[in-house]
Amino acid sequence: MLPTSTLRRYGLVALAFLHIGVGRGLHGTFGVFFVAMLDTFGWSRAVTAGAISLAIIFEGACLPFAGGLIDRIGGRKTLIGGGLVLAAGLSLASTISSIWQFYFWIGIVAAFGIALIGMVPHVAIITREFPQRRGTALGIAWSGGGVGIVLLVPVTQLMISNWGWSAAYVGLAVITALLVIPPVPLFLPASTSAAPKEAPTPNAQTEEQLETDWTVRRALTNPAFWLLFIARTLASMGNQIIVTHQIAHAIDVGYAKVFAASIFGLMGVISIGGRILFGYLADVMKREAVFTWVQIISAVGILALLGMRDASMPWLLYLYAVCYGLGQGSRALVLSAISADIFHGKHFGAIFGYFTFSIGLGGAVGAWLGGFLFDITHSYAVSFWASLACLVISVFIVLASSRIVKAQKGIEV
Repeated sequence: MLPTSTLRRYGLVALAFLHIGVGRGLHGTFGVFFVAMLDTFGWSRAVTAGAISLAIIFEGACLPFAGGLIDRIGGRKTLIGGGLVLAAGLSLASTISSIWQFYFWIGIVAAFGIALIGMVPHVAIITREFPQRRGTALGIAWSGGGVGIVLLVPVTQLMISNWGWSAAYVGLAVITALLVIPPVPLFLPASTSAAPKEAPTPNAQTEEQLETDWTVRRALTNPAFWLLFIARTLASMGNQIIVTHQIAHAIDVGYAKVFAASIFGLMGVISIGGRILFGYLADVMKREAVFTWVQIISAVGILALLGMRDASMPWLLYLYAVCYGLGQGSRALVLSAISADIFHGKHFGAIFGYFTFSIGLGGAVGAWLGGFLFDITHSYAVSFWASLACLVISVFIVLASSRIVKAQKGIEV
């Protein structure tokens, strides 16, 4: 039987798995509601995607705040509060009748809730509990995002098809409240609600314990921080171009809505294995090399999506789902492990919050840019090529940041 402390640590991974699943699943439903809003209100694709862009960038802007809360008041209050805010935003989104309401309830309120239950709080907790197997622990937690996509995207499409988008938002609010709030006191009791400290190794001090603790100011003046920030911004921008517009593109070339949503649900299934696989590889290989492979495999998926001209070759859609699914979410967990290696310490929650603002920044630009380029070209080809370029450039920036970190360590030693 496993010791109580070990069970508690893996309980934290389970909680992260569940919350990240809800958060990523809700992000996946953006594409489904995007189509529903276009059909209902007739807004332009750029204007409609702007609400999604606002949600992404506002969530990103809230991440430093979420990380600071974890450092100051602990996980329990932060996560429960996030669940309440998120459920409220989704339920009130059912009353949308104009574009500003879509921007407010989804772009601001729901986005704030997702930030409070998302990757920053859980990465801060997990990296402190698993100082030596961060990649594996994060990979398991991140695989929840795939489960969330698998379950919430097709369920949302079915709710919209049968009840309409307004009732679908109410349904998502109920699902979110049940999945997010009750498990927090179960896995994160009051006695351990404060942000956990790193577990010491039994035989020797870890590398983290031997280095000077990072502060927010110190991190924000380090060039490696900004290179990783830019890399993650580009990766997020390229990814959001794809995930926001993938369903609309599949429908445009002739696939049925439910079929398109189910294929992207398959992508979520594939991503579960991809996150666990790349999380493990990040612990046994150089993490920069693992990130490179993640982007290469994702690029193959984007090329398959670019090859779709009509509904006569569904194998391209399946190839996209497999390849892009393997990379979906994996790039974020590998970059998170890299950042934890460098900027570890008691202030890592706040530092990681600033770092992951890059996701909101890049994602907001990507969601809007995909719609804007479609509106002026009447095709997603240019958008998807831009996504591919973002993924490739991010690889070279991550490699450059690795060289800077090695040089800094050489000077300090």
